[in-house]
Amino acid sequence: MFTYSHEQMTYEIGNTRIGGMPGKNATVLIPSIFYAKDRLVLNEDRGEFDKQGTENILNILEELSEKTGIQTMLDVVAPNCIAIDNYLRYLADMTDFPLLIDGCDSAEVNAAGIWTSKEAGFIDRVILNSLTPTTENEIYQVITNTGLANVLLLAFDSASMMSYTKRVAVADMLVEKSRDGGISNILIDTGVMDIPSLGIACKTHRILKDKYGYPVGSGAHNAISTWKGLVPKFGKEAKKSAFVSSIVFPVSLGADFVLIGPAKHAPIIYPSVAMVDVALSGILMEERVRPEKPHPRFLIG
Repeated sequence: MFTYSHEQMTYEIGNTRIGGMPGKNATVLIPSIFYAKDRLVLNEDRGEFDKQGTENILNILEELSEKTGIQTMLDVVAPNCIAIDNYLRYLADMTDFPLLIDGCDSAEVNAAGIWTSKEAGFIDRVILNSLTPTTENEIYQVITNTGLANVLLLAFDSASMMSYTKRVAVADMLVEKSRDGGISNILIDTGVMDIPSLGIACKTHRILKDKYGYPVGSGAHNAISTWKGLVPKFGKEAKKSAFVSSIVFPVSLGADFVLIGPAKHAPIIYPSVAMVDVALSGILMEERVRPEKPHPRFLIG
């Protein structure tokens, strides 16, 4: 079902194993935290947040990971340098989850997050989210100066919205530049904006896994956030099932990770993805390849 011409790479980032043949390692789900309008954020200018509420969310995610075997990383969203510093330092102390530095496309904020991770001693378990076709050379220099190893490439721009061939071309450019910059652990986000682009993103990640062997995925939840007719036509309850479907769709097609949006949705997503992981592991078991523990196959029955 899944055959690739390139060896599939697996990275160890913090306590998380990501990549490889579909079904062997548990999928990595990446909820977002401290995003715009997140109720946990009390004052984004000063980077102040509800610590008890944040701890509750972390506990929920840790419990879901333990029960399902699904792995977790956190997309840490911040609009300014003060906020990214406060958020990363707190989360690095409170959880073992790998952390994605998401400075909302700000070179200044992303650079601040990388330097905070370096100075505080946890740069080995952070991932820059992300390098794009418009990323300034300043960020590549920061990556070199700090020794950051883990970077997410966003293989998507306005010209490639409805073309998998153009997305592959964007990925090729970013991979070459990243390799030249000495980045060792490359992950690729194939970009989702709406429902049609979800299919294009999944075809792109299939091509890129075959071409490079790097872990691939996308922010599949964006397909639902832009579906304007969903609730008016089908009601609020339909949104939940559509949301879960958007996440399990790329997983069933071999994605190594999925950014799932707000962390509050995790309880309805993790069991569904765990089910798909178990189904995929069955393909490997017939080929005498056992999934790596911990894996949903050993936990959700």
